[in-house]
Amino acid sequence: MLKKRILILLLLIIGICAVSTSTAADDVDVLSADDANLEETSTELEENEENILEKSSEEEILAVSEDSSISSMDTSDEVLSVLYSSWYTIDLQDYYEISSTKKETISYYMEPCTYSSESYHFYLRVADLNGNIVFNKELIGTETTARNYHPSFEKNTFAPGTYVLGAVNYDDNGVMDTAVLRVSGTAVITASNYYSYYNSGAKMTVKMTDQATGNPITSSYVTVKFTNKKTKKTVTKNYLMNSNGQASFTPPVGAGTWTVEYSSADVDINASVVQKTATITKPAVKIKAFKVTEYKGFKIKLKAKVTSGGKKVNEGKITFKINGKTYTVAVKNGIATKKVKLSKVKTYKYTSKFKGTNYKDSKKVKAKAVMKERVKTKIVIKDQSVYTGSTKKVIIKVLTKSGKKVKNGKIKIISSGETTYGPVKNGKAIAYVYGFNIMKHFKGFTKNGETYKKSITKKVKIKYIPNSHKYKASKKTVKVTSKFKCLCGKTGTHYHYTKGYYYIHKYKIVVV
Repeated sequence: MLKKRILILLLLIIGICAVSTSTAADDVDVLSADDANLEETSTELEENEENILEKSSEEEILAVSEDSSISSMDTSDEVLSVLYSSWYTIDLQDYYEISSTKKETISYYMEPCTYSSESYHFYLRVADLNGNIVFNKELIGTETTARNYHPSFEKNTFAPGTYVLGAVNYDDNGVMDTAVLRVSGTAVITASNYYSYYNSGAKMTVKMTDQATGNPITSSYVTVKFTNKKTKKTVTKNYLMNSNGQASFTPPVGAGTWTVEYSSADVDINASVVQKTATITKPAVKIKAFKVTEYKGFKIKLKAKVTSGGKKVNEGKITFKINGKTYTVAVKNGIATKKVKLSKVKTYKYTSKFKGTNYKDSKKVKAKAVMKERVKTKIVIKDQSVYTGSTKKVIIKVLTKSGKKVKNGKIKIISSGETTYGPVKNGKAIAYVYGFNIMKHFKGFTKNGETYKKSITKKVKIKYIPNSHKYKASKKTVKVTSKFKCLCGKTGTHYHYTKGYYYIHKYKIVVV
């Protein structure tokens, strides 16, 4: 467990990721102050990871740069990371344990380079779990012998909790090594009773202070255990204290009366358990049923909206009653819907009623469900003709049987084995008619020329496809005639003359 806590701390401060600690309970989670969980805290630190253990101009930023790495969480004297930033290296232990109320000494190993007149120059920095610098000391010396150093901290230098200790090179801000600093001591936990509506957004607040100094404890977690007095259900969560030594969060439990126990989640912090009461009451809901319309042959969708205090309700169920039948569906993101089949074309009345675990039951509300007859449609277009090699733009009308314009949908045209589509807008669709290639009209050769068909007629299928349930589909078949026209522009039988080397050749074009 200790190694796990060390790994969590280092990863959190470095900004790589965060891992939650937990205690045995029905539901266990780790959240940071202001109702943000460790993953969110980790994300924020990750965005600034290049600044961790980095020396700012005000010398107030503690971070771990990308040059540092964690190779092992073994409790041996193995170096966590060594960056040869200058003429020396520093080896911190994996972690240190000191007391907040005593003058304490730590030990680290330094190996200077014998060829340098300035053997070391670095900052010894300590940051809390929120990334705040709580200790920053510049160390410089000309010692050229590898040995252990023993810097000391006066009592009450740190409030009880868990910190990151780092050595930062003065010349290039390189992180030479990091370690966990665990400070034991006694904390005082203060909290108040809580009373509010469920999902009101009102926060619970707990504070931890150092008993010796009264200073806020910012580098620790508090365990909050909720126990329902009636059902005995237990929910336990851990919260990270913010820079004020507080954790503020919305209660992660439902309506009811809960016994709340606050205790230290840090094994190094001794604190008496504080017990309070959280009373969470059911708020009233506002329910609205909507007027809905559908067309015969399709299921109609009943719909109701549930809110409480202007917020969407995301639990409970809605009971719909219509046409002598009852339907019950879950509320999701404030909305409940149910498709039902109604056979008759008429206006129905239906009721909606909400029932939930953490909200008060609602009264019935009424709305209308209107079933309508679908509207028949027709396609209006005449038979078309066009000359070979020509294109003709035509308008296809799509109307109701009573002659009103159909305002949406599309047309489908099947011609010569090819299918095309076009939109219907305000009762009209645009189509194009193409004449056949002149060789399609060709029948054969005559004694002194060629014979062509005067016209070729094909059937074209047109179908209206509605995009709403209001309209019915319709179809129509029209005739499209391709009329022969020679390249010279003549449409009947005629001659062409070509001049040869010795004579003029007469060539007959016959149209039948």
